[in-house]
Amino acid sequence: MSDSLRSSFLSVIWYIGVALIFVGFVLLVPLAMLFVYPGEMDLCPSYALPSVTVTLAGYLVYFHSNRDGAPSLNRKESGSVIVLVWVLAILVNALPLMTSGLLSPVHALFEATSGLTTTGFTVIDADCCPKVVLLHRSLMHYLGGVGLILVMTSVISDSCGLGLYNAEGHADRLLAGSARSARAILILYTGVIFVGSLAYVIEGMPAFDAMNIAVSAVSTGGFAVRSDSLASYDNLAVELTTVVLMVAGATNFLLNFMLAQGRFRSFFKHAETPALFGIIVVSSLLAAISLLAEDECPAFPQALRVGLFHVVAVMTSTGLQTVDTSVLLCPPIQFIFIVLMFVGGEAGSTAGGIKVFRIVMYVKGALWHVRNKLDHSRRVHSNEIYRFGRRTECDASELLAIDSFVGIYFTLFAICAFLFTLFGASVGDAIFDAASCLGNTGFGTGFVGADSPSAVLLIACVTMLFGRLEILPILLGFIWMLRLVKRSVGKNGFVRKAH
Repeated sequence: MSDSLRSSFLSVIWYIGVALIFVGFVLLVPLAMLFVYPGEMDLCPSYALPSVTVTLAGYLVYFHSNRDGAPSLNRKESGSVIVLVWVLAILVNALPLMTSGLLSPVHALFEATSGLTTTGFTVIDADCCPKVVLLHRSLMHYLGGVGLILVMTSVISDSCGLGLYNAEGHADRLLAGSARSARAILILYTGVIFVGSLAYVIEGMPAFDAMNIAVSAVSTGGFAVRSDSLASYDNLAVELTTVVLMVAGATNFLLNFMLAQGRFRSFFKHAETPALFGIIVVSSLLAAISLLAEDECPAFPQALRVGLFHVVAVMTSTGLQTVDTSVLLCPPIQFIFIVLMFVGGEAGSTAGGIKVFRIVMYVKGALWHVRNKLDHSRRVHSNEIYRFGRRTECDASELLAIDSFVGIYFTLFAICAFLFTLFGASVGDAIFDAASCLGNTGFGTGFVGADSPSAVLLIACVTMLFGRLEILPILLGFIWMLRLVKRSVGKNGFVRKAH
């Protein structure tokens, strides 16, 4: 292995070691519930043993890297770190679910992937689930929603954490330096969860439920502590609070920061803000009309209540529900939900999907192109858009990058939907559940679930991970790893030139 390749490898494994130490320690957090529910003490070894093992492994990797501090990374190295950290985190979080005997290996892997990618698909019956495991699921949402790398960056130096911070999708920095921005986001994120939990308790929800549902809503995850999600609460105040929390989670962190500072003009002039709320209003009205037309709701107020909640839940990729799934699977509602799953929330938020910013830019880019084609004068047009209260120019490379992302996104969606049809899904179910997996929504037709074949669950896992990491880091990571393997094998003499 050449010196440059060895240096690159050591840089990557330094971060892998740090990540394993972090994930190992975090795995002990759910055991805090044993102080309140000592009857679940038999779950202690299932969490403690993997935690100790993974933490020790992390220390060995960390010291083997022989680094005095956090190394800087290029884009491909950053992509490889992100892929490896997320895959290892999923495997580690699956261990307690598997070793406790609660789930099979494939089901445990699916639950951990769904939790960390904040998709919300589940193979667990929440009504029969131990409190330790319920807290563990919410903890996965908490970490996955704000981003594993962001949490790591909050304790890593500014200069060296920047590449990872940007590569995970946190391009908008709240403060000078990536570490300071990461800490600010973490404080804001946790603060909204705390306020939401307090509101739920005031509205009559049990404290344990309140904390878990607040995490699920703000992380736009979808795991609940009851098998019927929020239906059994049947509380309008709880539903409205959840809508606010889901929208907050699906709003760009920098915009939330501006809102907290009272910079309302900048907040509302940002290109995504009117688009997000406009789509929610129009979609909610269409959903309410559809529910009435399909005789799923007896009156317009109830139809609007159901429509608004589930439009927000789907668009923000949260997936929480207040009614049975059968009510929401009539053809008009399915069509609306598929479109919303593709759109998703705002860029730089916890939500999934293509993102509202890319949709706005994609539409504007198309309109600008038509305008330029129809305008035969030599006048030079400006392609400007409001970003965080300021008008900025959009260059051709940015529009091309968005076009490429949208193209790759729909290609992955088509591949996933096709694979689902090979395992018996109807075209409609395959399209809906593939959109849900790639958009990290977690609301499905029932094809992806506890009774699905293992191959279907594994396909869903890969799709959910692609959706959460937004494709590019995974591609960059694989390029780096293939380069590493190719050079290592070639250097050791396993690859010979043909004569």
